[in-house]
Amino acid sequence: MKAAAAALAAGLLLGFAVPALAVDRTVGSDVPKPAASGEPWTDAEISALDANIDITIAGAATLRGAHLAVYAVDARDGRVLYERNQDDRLAPASTLKLVVGSLALEKLGPAFRLHTEAVLSGPIAAGTLNGNVVVRAAGDPFLNAADMDALAGAVAAQGVHAIHGEVGFDVSRYDDSPYPPGWLQEDLPYGYAAPVSALAFERNSLHLTVSPGPLAGDRAQVVSSPLALRGTPIEGCGYSLQPRLIRLATTSATNSPDTIALVLDPFGCTRVVGSVPLGAAPETLDAAVLTPTAYAAMVFRQALAQHGVTVEPLAVVAGPPDRSIRTALPGAPVVWSRDSEPVNDIVADCWIPSDNLTAEMLLREIAYATDATPGTTQRGVALEQAWLKVLGVDPDSLILADGSGLSSYDRVTPRALVAVLQHDFAGPNRERVLDDLPIAGVRGTLAGSYIGTPLEKRVFAKTGTLSHSSTLAGYAATTKHGTVIFAFMVDDWSGEPDALGSLRARVLTHLIED
Repeated sequence: MKAAAAALAAGLLLGFAVPALAVDRTVGSDVPKPAASGEPWTDAEISALDANIDITIAGAATLRGAHLAVYAVDARDGRVLYERNQDDRLAPASTLKLVVGSLALEKLGPAFRLHTEAVLSGPIAAGTLNGNVVVRAAGDPFLNAADMDALAGAVAAQGVHAIHGEVGFDVSRYDDSPYPPGWLQEDLPYGYAAPVSALAFERNSLHLTVSPGPLAGDRAQVVSSPLALRGTPIEGCGYSLQPRLIRLATTSATNSPDTIALVLDPFGCTRVVGSVPLGAAPETLDAAVLTPTAYAAMVFRQALAQHGVTVEPLAVVAGPPDRSIRTALPGAPVVWSRDSEPVNDIVADCWIPSDNLTAEMLLREIAYATDATPGTTQRGVALEQAWLKVLGVDPDSLILADGSGLSSYDRVTPRALVAVLQHDFAGPNRERVLDDLPIAGVRGTLAGSYIGTPLEKRVFAKTGTLSHSSTLAGYAATTKHGTVIFAFMVDDWSGEPDALGSLRARVLTHLIED
């Protein structure tokens, strides 16, 4: 075990940083937004619309055994255009992010920024800081290795050559529960289910590139950043707070299936398993890091070393096992700070690529902003429920367990999603919300969808996909009736994605063109 640990430690090098960049919101900025103006729907048109949609849905093979619910209203006056099981509770998947994003715009304000800062908690004498460098984590979803390098440079600029103490992170802004209720064990190795904390460093993930080896049967090549983790612990994985990879993936024959997957070792190591075909292009994926503070501290220490600053930790007789969790003392001098994007842009970062960690951090920030006590998922959910009740949504019609929709417990009705979208369309954040949503055939999770159909450049909507659920909720710009607000939800579904996408396109085409 000692030899294996030493081999792994020798391979810990600072690799190239993969910065967590905001989405490019100029994509789609020239697409006309859905508007409230247009000809009113007549009773005859609505009757024809309902009949056409019913015929389209009837007998659809992809819905065999599935639970379908659809609700559509006129954005002008809320007049119901089509309804089917609109009060049934279904798994919302990522359409649940509409709730936390809309509430964040309203509760925190579109211009609000999260302020991260680092302090020195001791005096500097003869180039030595006799104390700690502590980063006050503030819920910024996009801190990265470049920020740690900037912080290290700021420390060195103070004349510090050595730190006789610790480097750590104050994460007390949110509670220490890493996962909301109902997240599945098989999701946890992946970056889309990274642990939630007031600190999000590199999305709390290692960025992996997996490539085939030179010959079939060879071990696959795995490169990680911003920490280059090299070497395989030949004696297994012992407990550690530091992120570690066990590279078990192999190279398979040309044109064989790609089966690369991630598995969490019981002690917390990430095993890269499966196989990649010979000659295949490199594959990228993110591996969740279970201890974000220890991960960030490793990168920060290496950045300090590159700036000529050594860290000489004090001897610890007793104390917490994770020495990277520290408390920033009030009044300590600030040596570095960073303001996040405004919330309006953070919501775009959440909705357009459908980012789970950002949604969960926004939910806890909403809770923190209410009374300045550590933000929790439970209090964030309670605030969502209270807000939805004001919008006219029956609280008993919902089961909310997280902010992202990843939880297997979440259940929402089409009526509730449409209520949120109606509220946004009628309120001061209409333009912001439309700027922050995917657009069919243009950007985000809808960039490759519905190209060449009447939906292209007309549907601004949030997608949601889980193993047996597929949802879409948003706005459709019709050809003559202004905007339709809709929610199309399918649960308990086991059909082909292309077939369901085609069915949904036909239904939405009726809303747009009838």
